[in-house]
Amino acid sequence: LRDMAFSASEQFALARHQPGATTSGYLFFPGCQLSGSTPAHVERVYADLCARSDAPVGLWLSCCGVPADWAGRTELFQAHLAQLKQQLEALGNPTLMLPCSSCYQSFQHHLPQQRIVSLWDWYANHGLPPDAQPAAAATVSIHDPCSTRYAAHIHTSTRALVTALGHTIDELPLSRERTTCCSYGGHQWLANPEVARKVIERRISESEHAYVTYCAMCRDFFAAQGKRTLHLLDLIYGSERDGGRGPGFSQRHENRARLKRSLLQQMWGEPMADQASYESIQLIISDEVRARMEERHILDDDVRRVLNHAEQTGARFFNQATGRWLASFRPTAVTYWVEYLPQDGGYLIINTYSHRMEVVQDHAHEPG
Repeated sequence: LRDMAFSASEQFALARHQPGATTSGYLFFPGCQLSGSTPAHVERVYADLCARSDAPVGLWLSCCGVPADWAGRTELFQAHLAQLKQQLEALGNPTLMLPCSSCYQSFQHHLPQQRIVSLWDWYANHGLPPDAQPAAAATVSIHDPCSTRYAAHIHTSTRALVTALGHTIDELPLSRERTTCCSYGGHQWLANPEVARKVIERRISESEHAYVTYCAMCRDFFAAQGKRTLHLLDLIYGSERDGGRGPGFSQRHENRARLKRSLLQQMWGEPMADQASYESIQLIISDEVRARMEERHILDDDVRRVLNHAEQTGARFFNQATGRWLASFRPTAVTYWVEYLPQDGGYLIINTYSHRMEVVQDHAHEPG
């Protein structure tokens, strides 16, 4: 839900008609996870759509709201959906062009009157981008995201594209309408990480071939467990990561913010609004602490906010035995604690953790 809130905030959200246009025939909605995983692909796709579409293509950066839907937060989801509908109306209700399967399913189910088209169907009908850089032909297995289970046309289009790139497809035992979840759907990976790990291990063991999928989270979850997995856009455009691990939670936020900044500057010649004061705080984080932060879902920005609050208010503890500082901050419903040392113009992060318990001061028992 915090990730969804970030994607709907000014740090990422953006809605524009194509440069030089006052209306949009299409509206490219890349979704938050593709934008966080490989923002360069989003820029390439949008440039290609603008160049080849028969109608102006607008750009819309935001979240479809499905995290709130999966979490059972009906009021939050409906409020977000109302904002989406308002934004669509303001842009003239163009046809949404969607690469994300979860976005496709969510808009199809919750906004049935809205015209939508899968990016993969559009590419299958209009051909691959002129700057596609297919790698050497190989045999691959396609993992269909579970949110496309009943979208047979997307199964067909994605396979046509993989074949057009020169690859041979060895179908997985469970694919198309019988595909399985990567553990992202329904927040399984958060609710029960151990079960999610087993789900991933079972899925990636079904074939010795590299996997190709068209969901950023499926790709990143499988790759994190050592399975060579490529997003379909990796196949089309080439990718330096070549199936390697995806970015962590903090880097996903950073990637989205940078994507908005880059598109605003390059496409519309607009500067990004000034960053908040805490965003410039430099962090020094070891791989061990970084892994712990990932496991506990603590963002770099959470740590920066704690440090900013501690420096501005003086609300911190000093351990004379270790020479380290300890501080906390509760921006909303979660309290974050950071153990740190000032170092080289930044802060060396020793440890960080969080909890939902609120620690309050009992003024009634303070000495008079």
